Amino acid sequence: MAEINSDKLLEWAGKIGPHTFTLIQATLKSRDYPEQAYRTCLGILKLARKYSPANMETACQIIYESKVFSYKALEQELIFLQQQPTSQALETFTTHENIRGAEYYQERYLS
Repeated sequence: MAEINSDKLLEWAGKIGPHTFTLIQATLKSRDYPEQAYRTCLGILKLARKYSPANMETACQIIYESKVFSYKALEQELIFLQQQPTSQALETFTTHENIRGAEYYQERYLS
């Protein structure tokens, strides 16, 4: 802990992503003395080893916006995100000339 400082924590967070950086920065500022937040920040950064960078960034953004700067809140959000079904099935849906979109139904039934 002697070699840990705010700059190192922010540097590590920056390597994960901008939302993680913002959350670490806000966590450090949320305490009267930044040193009081070091353990929380180290815990947050350790979660990046277990979860994907995309989930980590999403969870950090959600936690930052809710203004709850805690390890436990971030961990719970990451668990929640991990349990959600992936949206890859929707992204792989191909277009075809016989597939009608929402516009077809809007035009047909509104007129």
